[in-house]
Amino acid sequence: MKKITLISLLLLSGLIVFGQGLKKPVYPESKKNIATKRPFRLTGEIPQSFLESKGNPMVKAGLVPSETTTMVTRYDLPTNQATQNRIYLHPDGTVGATWTWGVSDPAFADRGTGYNYFDGSAWGPQPSARIESVRTGWPSYVPYGTAGEAVLCHDFGTPGGLVLSKRTTKGTGSWTEQTIPGPAGQNGLSWPRMVTSGSNNGSINIIAVTRPVANSGTVYQGLDGAILYSRSDDGGATWPVQNQLLTGMTSNEYTGFGGDCYAWAQPKGNTLAFVVGDNWSDLFLMKSTDNGNTWTKTVVFQHPYPMFDETHTVVADTPTVVDGGIAVALDNNGKAHVFFGLMRVLNVDTTDAQTTFFPYTDGLAYWNEDMPTFTNLNFDTLYNNNHLVGWLQDLNGNDTVMEFVAIGTYYLALTSMPNVTIDDQNRIYLFFTEVMEHMDNGVENYRHVWARVKTGETWGDFYNANSSIIHNFDECIFPSVSPTSDNYCHILYQADEEPGMAVRGSSPADPYTDNNVIYSKILKSEIVGIKEKINSSTVVSQNYPNPASSTTSIRVCIQKPGKLGIDVMNSVGQKVFEIPSTQVASGTHQFIFDVSGYTPGLYFYTVKTRDSSITRKMVVQ
Repeated sequence: MKKITLISLLLLSGLIVFGQGLKKPVYPESKKNIATKRPFRLTGEIPQSFLESKGNPMVKAGLVPSETTTMVTRYDLPTNQATQNRIYLHPDGTVGATWTWGVSDPAFADRGTGYNYFDGSAWGPQPSARIESVRTGWPSYVPYGTAGEAVLCHDFGTPGGLVLSKRTTKGTGSWTEQTIPGPAGQNGLSWPRMVTSGSNNGSINIIAVTRPVANSGTVYQGLDGAILYSRSDDGGATWPVQNQLLTGMTSNEYTGFGGDCYAWAQPKGNTLAFVVGDNWSDLFLMKSTDNGNTWTKTVVFQHPYPMFDETHTVVADTPTVVDGGIAVALDNNGKAHVFFGLMRVLNVDTTDAQTTFFPYTDGLAYWNEDMPTFTNLNFDTLYNNNHLVGWLQDLNGNDTVMEFVAIGTYYLALTSMPNVTIDDQNRIYLFFTEVMEHMDNGVENYRHVWARVKTGETWGDFYNANSSIIHNFDECIFPSVSPTSDNYCHILYQADEEPGMAVRGSSPADPYTDNNVIYSKILKSEIVGIKEKINSSTVVSQNYPNPASSTTSIRVCIQKPGKLGIDVMNSVGQKVFEIPSTQVASGTHQFIFDVSGYTPGLYFYTVKTRDSSITRKMVVQ
């Protein structure tokens, strides 16, 4: 008889969610294999000569949504891949919001941080100028000190560097500004991310990348784009850790990194975490439990082509990898939860400084620290093992998706741009974007922001955060969610009536227009998936891993206390294991099976409760 362990993971108060729209979509073959080129490394800055040549067509401003528009920008490239922390709900109910802002297209000499502040009763006037004295971009916004705030950007000039703006009283007063230089001999640092930690948010933690060769930079310690870590424990006066290349992120493991392929989690006490990953590197988690003094690396996805070099590495098998749209959050126990979009790629021309991606790739995946490293990202495998949390929705109910005119160029999956927050009950609120079928401007289809909530071990329904009719002709993209929440989730996103981005110059269909940076306040209890509705009294997960060779686990969630039993049968119907029906509490329970002595082949496990019997397949190898 085989061994089994029963673990009561979480006692839920009768809340079982089995939402609508969870059926796996059907993808038309005509679009799945469409391929196009992209720069090898995304670096987020268009040459000045190119910007000045684009012209300035007259276009109608985007529709004004019902939510609050905090600012309007004509510069529409807020990030290359991952969206950083740009909004924060402070403990007193005030909210600070920032975005990459600029209105003087096409060269955007005025570009910098657009800032607005909600004082508890109303938002301030929309910004008419950046907060910095120099041209900047890519703001991260954080609480600073006991009642202050801080913003970090990059100055992409020469020599360039990072620009830290801070003030001791949020919402009012003058900003003090300082430049944080890159390593000696480098042309500055770019595309930064910042969080604060420690007592009274006094520790400033920064990751940023040295400028790649393609952007007038130089190779640094063998890396064409090195991600460096810096920390100040006194608000930026001194930097005991500055421009540190962390172990596991060196030229021994990688050839370099592009802009925005990394994201911080909101710190929990002295625990810090960030993730790194895109098309041509591993996806990995860096975590510190001592406020950044020491770090541990965990590989989330092992890339099939390690040390990829575009000029030498031929990739012809179109592997599914990470698209660069990534996010991470720490729960109340300090466990990291990682989200990332999928992308198929190849590289058959090693002379063009470009790689090929498949823009009609779909899928948003999920990993946490209880899971093993992914060695492949096959859509069906992820779906069957409950590691896929986002995919295109069949909006017209004909069982087929990707009924698009065309899509804007973001170099990301059809479902991507994740951003996440975890509340004090350890519920995970995931926000992401997906392309909307049958919603287009005649040239390209729009994207909207969607949400899902994970309560315990169960993911809830898909929720369209832009379902109002006023967004039917809006491209709603790059959600940034406050890492803190109250009864609401507090979201910032960019919206206009033109899919795609003018700054990227992806096509004549993407002219410069006004982009509204919208603040959306979403009541948690109204998000589909956490309403107290019960569609099934029992939810049974697919066993994981599957196939299994040593141990595999099954999660069973039941609405009410009652009898629970499991039978395991082989392919000819013989019972090989049985858990007799036993009284258990309501909630989610995990069963861990030792199958190391089973004959390889197909098995079936049946979960029996008072009012249901659910059977699933299990493969032993």
